[in-house]
Amino acid sequence: MPYRLKFDKEKCVGCYACHIACLDAHHDVEESVPSFRAFQKVADSSGAFEKTVCPGCIHCGKCEDVCPQNAIYREKTTGFILVKQELCNGCRSCAEVCPLQVIHFSKAGKMEKCDGCIERVKEGREPACVRTCYPGAITWEKTDEWK
Repeated sequence: MPYRLKFDKEKCVGCYACHIACLDAHHDVEESVPSFRAFQKVADSSGAFEKTVCPGCIHCGKCEDVCPQNAIYREKTTGFILVKQELCNGCRSCAEVCPLQVIHFSKAGKMEKCDGCIERVKEGREPACVRTCYPGAITWEKTDEWK
């Protein structure tokens, strides 16, 4: 059954717990690499209050639709959007269409993004960011459709 990750910026308190969980789940301590989370400043409707939120990939598939190399694909069992690094040519078409601006590029110029903690999910566990998000800003659910 495929999954969908959701992010509610109104619930996000900018605590960075998801950022730390992501780094812990995907990178060695010695690496100096960005988290797959992305920090953004958001103002309320009046513009009087600004907070930092941490949206991550919601696996919408917009990057997959524009990839000229077919390096980006939807994994069949989880529904997560993944990238085949060996096919990526670093054209950055994916980054241009990402609604949350959460696509990064490696030192080699290859696209990197959240993989939904696919290995954790296949083991029956929650993605690291969902597990650590105490205000409930990051959630996930089973779904039958993606668009």
